[in-house]
Formats: sequence, structure tokens, C-alpha cells
Amino acid sequence: MTDNKQPASNVEDLAMPEDATKESSQQHIAKDNAKTLKIRKVTNIILLVVCGLFVFHLIADRFIPITDLGRVRGFVVPITPQVSGEVIEISVIPNTLVQEGDVLAKINPIDYEIALQTAQQNVTQAGQNMGALSANVTASEAKVTSAKASLKNAQVQSKRIFAMADKGVMSQADADNARAELSSAEAGVASAQADLAKSKERLGSEGENNTNVKSALLALEQAKINLERTHIIAPTSGVAANFRLKEGVYAVAGQPIMTFISSEDVWIEASYRENSLGNMKAGDDVEFALDFAPGKVFKGKVAFIDYGIDWGQNEQSGKLAQASGQTGWLRQSQRFPVTITFDKEIAKGFKRVGGQADVIVYTDDSSIVNVFGKLWIRLISWLSYVR
Repeated sequence: MTDNKQPASNVEDLAMPEDATKESSQQHIAKDNAKTLKIRKVTNIILLVVCGLFVFHLIADRFIPITDLGRVRGFVVPITPQVSGEVIEISVIPNTLVQEGDVLAKINPIDYEIALQTAQQNVTQAGQNMGALSANVTASEAKVTSAKASLKNAQVQSKRIFAMADKGVMSQADADNARAELSSAEAGVASAQADLAKSKERLGSEGENNTNVKSALLALEQAKINLERTHIIAPTSGVAANFRLKEGVYAVAGQPIMTFISSEDVWIEASYRENSLGNMKAGDDVEFALDFAPGKVFKGKVAFIDYGIDWGQNEQSGKLAQASGQTGWLRQSQRFPVTITFDKEIAKGFKRVGGQADVIVYTDDSSIVNVFGKLWIRLISWLSYVR
């Protein structure tokens, strides 16, 4: 009895592990299926998000185009002295704001003060010379009057003598002498008139229209201008930069001594892909963030969009045209400069020529995507601090 029951117990013992193995295998498969479904679900979500972002990018690129290729631009003027001389004073501190008309540097004015005094003396001398020439004209006019009177008298006397000579009262010799005196009187008038013409020619025009006086006055004006030019002044509000200038340096007229950056006319030049210009036009609202001012967003307007750019085609007459070698979907995008203007006071203290800016343009005031653009540019304004 005991021997017959022993095999049954062994069979039950062997059957139990097989059932447990099958159950464990089914649980493992179920877990794998659940994990696969979860991965597939996450993948689908990611694909939907990516597709949504791609579609949003296409829409945003047309209605709220954004670029990080923005630069603050301004007028950079080389400060060039118009007169030569020794620099005796430097009144400006590098990269410190100055106002229009402030003195930047001074050139030794001694030589130009002397030149001014000389020019003033020349004007006085020219006036005196004109007075002397006027006196000569007056004297010549008196001589002409006297010569004409002598001629008139000679004409009367000769007429009387000729009449008496015809009657035999006076000799023919007296008549010849009268003719000689008449001819001499006529020659005297001609000579006096010639001297008067010469005197008037030497005098020329009177007053400030006189040639010599006018030349002296012009030289005086030039001397005054040269003296004023010894003070080198700021052409506009801005800063003087990039100079290593010390007192005693000899400044040469026409040679720059420092660089001046105007703070009045400042703008942003943003480079946009050609595809982003479809809805953009002058007058569109703009927001931009400067790397120099993290967390701040400034407003502006689109001033204009450049109509064309230089794309490397230097075609000349007599040569064949060149064809671009870029093809395919991934060819490099062409970019066009867009000029952004803004109020002078809106970014005062933050405008640095050459500084980088992120720029977004709102092509439609009522577009719903503007909300995302405003959020994005504000996020970028902070991210620019850490990138």
C-alpha cells in the first residue's frame, strides 16, 4: 500500500513547477506588452508634438518671424582735425558720453592767433590803400577838369588870334603859336583823362567790393575759421573711442586722431531668411532683446527691407554669366537685411554699436500666434544671459 502511493506524490510534485512556469511566463509577456504599448504611446505623443511644433514653426515663420542675427548699428565717424598743430589739451574720457558741441581736444592756437592778427592788419592796409587810390582818382579828376579849362581858354584865344591874323592885325607867327597852344591843351586833356582811367583801374570797385579789400576780408574769415578749428568738437551726442592720445602729440590735418560713435542715429540690422519676408512690411511692430540687457524687451518698428543684396555675381561685359551651384532642399538660405528703428530713449544706456540682438516681427496685430511670440522673446531675453 505504501509503495503504490509513492509515485502519485511525485507526479504532483513535478506538475506544480510547470504550472508556475507557465504563469510566470504569461505575466512576463503581459508586462512586455504593457511596456511596448507605453513606449508606443509615448512615441506617438512625441511624434504628434514634433509634427505640431513643425507646423507651428511654419506658421510662425510667416507671421512672427524671429532671428538671432541682429546687430546694433550706428554711425561711426573718424574725428579728423582740419588744422595741424600740437595737441595741448584732451577734454574727453574714452567711451564717456558727450553732447553735441562739447570740446574733445584742443590744438595749440598760437600760430592761428598770429595769422588772425596778420589778416586783420591786411584788411586795415587794404582799406588804407583803397583810400590812397581814391585820393589819386580825385586828383586825376581835378587834373582833367583843369586840362579841359585850359583847352577851353586855348580855343577862345586861338579863335581871336586867327581872326586878327586874317585882318593883318597880327602876324602869321602869332597864329602858328596859337595853333600850337591849342594842340598842347588838347593833348593835356587826353593825358589827364588817361591818368584818370589808370587811377580808377587801380582803385577798382569801392568799399567791400574792392578786389584788394575783398581778398583781405576773405583771408580774415579763413583765419577766424582756422582759429575756431583748433577746438575739436563732438559732431553729435555720442562717445569717443579707440584713441591713444596724449598732450604733445602733433595732429596733422586730414589724419584721424580718434573714432566717434554717434548715439543719436542708432538702429538694428536684422538678417532674415528670404522665406520669412513674405508678410513682413515697413511699419510692422517689432520686439527685440539685447544680450547686454538680459530680461529686458524693447519695442521698435520695421523701417525698411533691403530690396537686394550682393550675392557674389561680379559679372562684367565680355564675360559669360555665372550660375549658382546650390541645389536641393538643403541649400543654404539667402538672408536679407531688415532695418529696425526705435525711440532714442527706449534703450538709453544699453545701445552699443555691434551688440547682438534677438528680433521678432509681428506681421499681424490680431494674430493669435503673437501671444506665443511675446512669450518666446521674453524667454530668450533671459536665456541670452546664460548662452
